[in-house]
Amino acid sequence: MSGLTQYRRLWQVPGAPLLLVGGVVARLGQGVTILAWLLLVKETTGGFSEAGLVAASISLATAATAPVAGRLADRYGPGRVLPLYAGAYAALQLMLLGAVLAELPVAVLCTVAALSGAAFPAISPALRAAWTTLTNTGSGRSDIRQTAMAAESTLFELVFVVGPLIFSGFVLLGTPLGEAADSRSGVAGPAAALLFASLCTGLGTFVVARGQAMRALDSASGAAPARGVGPLKEPALRMLLLCAAGIAFSFGGSPVAIAAYAKSHDGSSAESVTGLLIAVWSIGSAAAGLWYGSRTFKGPLSRRFLILLGFLAAGYAAWALMPNSYALGALLFVSGAVIAPALTVEAELVSKTVPEHMLNEAYTWLTTINLSMAALGSALTGALVDRHDGHIMGFLACAAATAVAAVVAGIATLEPAAKTLPPTGPLPSPHSAKHN
Repeated sequence: MSGLTQYRRLWQVPGAPLLLVGGVVARLGQGVTILAWLLLVKETTGGFSEAGLVAASISLATAATAPVAGRLADRYGPGRVLPLYAGAYAALQLMLLGAVLAELPVAVLCTVAALSGAAFPAISPALRAAWTTLTNTGSGRSDIRQTAMAAESTLFELVFVVGPLIFSGFVLLGTPLGEAADSRSGVAGPAAALLFASLCTGLGTFVVARGQAMRALDSASGAAPARGVGPLKEPALRMLLLCAAGIAFSFGGSPVAIAAYAKSHDGSSAESVTGLLIAVWSIGSAAAGLWYGSRTFKGPLSRRFLILLGFLAAGYAAWALMPNSYALGALLFVSGAVIAPALTVEAELVSKTVPEHMLNEAYTWLTTINLSMAALGSALTGALVDRHDGHIMGFLACAAATAVAAVVAGIATLEPAAKTLPPTGPLPSPHSAKHN
C-alpha cells in the first residue's frame, strides 16, 4: 500500500480532518507563547530573570497538573472536559496579559501564570488517545495507527516551526505601533501575539473537542475510573517514561547549546542563526515524520525505539565536531530526521501498554515528564555552556541523556507480549454521541 493511500485512508476516518487541521490550530499558540511571554515580561520588568520565572511558572504548573486533566478526560470524556479547560486557560492568559501590562509585582505575575498553566487544556494527549481508539482492533483500521501517530507527531513539530514565524510577524507589525505609543516598542507585538495565541488555544480546542470524533469518545466512555496511580501501575509505562525523561532533557538542553554554539561561531548574527538552526532541525524532523507514516515496518516497536534513540544520541555527539554553522545546519537536518519517528514509536508504545480507558492520563504523564525534564535540561545545559567552549559540553550532555534513554529501552520491557484490555468494538456512530 503506497504512502499516499495510507494518508488518504487516514483522512477518510470519520472526524479525522478536524482532528488533523483543528489540532494544529488548537496548538498553534504553543509555538508562540514561550517567546512572547519572555520578551513581553522582559520589556515591562526590565529583566530576563523575571521573564524566566513567569514562563517557568506556566510550564511547571502544566507539568504538575496535566495528569489530573487526563484522568478527568478519561472519566467524563474529552469532549466535555477540554472546553472547560480551554475557556479557563484563555481567560487566565488574558488576565496575565493585563497584569503584565499593568506592571504588577512579579509574585502576582507568577501566581496568575501558574493558574493559567494549571488550566492548560490537554489537547495533545486527547488527540493521541482519540487516534488510538479510532484505530483499535475492533475499528478495522489498526493498520493505519502508525500513520495516524506519525501525522500527529509531524503536525505538532510543525507548530514549533510556524509558531515562531507568526510571533516574528506580530513583532514586526507591532513595532511601529509601539514606537508611536511610547518608548517600549517591544510591547505591542508580543501582546498581540499572546491575544492571537489565546484565541487559537481557546476556540481551537473547543471546536476540536466538540467535533464528532471526540464526542463519539464521550459516548463510548463508561469504563471504571482509574484509581490510585492509574496507568503508572503498568511497569512498561514506567520504563517508557524513563526513556521519555532522557529524550526531554535533550530537547530542553539542545536549543541552549545551539545558541551557545552560534554565539561562539557567528558573533553578532548569533540570534538569527540560532533561530534558523532550530528551524532546520524541526523541518528535518517533520519531513521524516511524514515519510515514516507512509511506510510499513516489521519487527518489535521496542527494537525500533532503541535504534532511533541510538541514532539520536549519536547525532548530538556529532554536533560537537562541526566546524561552522553551515555544517551544523546540515547535520541538524539529518539528525532531526530521527525525532518525529522516535516520538511516533513512543506514542505507539503507550497505546500498546495502557488500557484505552486510561489513555488520556497516560499521555498526560508524558506531558509532565516532557515539560519538567526539558526545564531541567535547559537549566543544566545553561550552566555548562557558560564555560569556554561550553557548547561542546552541552551537546555531549544531550547525547548522554539520550544514551541513558537508549540503555533503558534496551534492557526494559517496553512492549508487553499481551495486554489485558476490556473488549472493544467499533466506536458508536457519531450521530449517536451525546451533545451535552
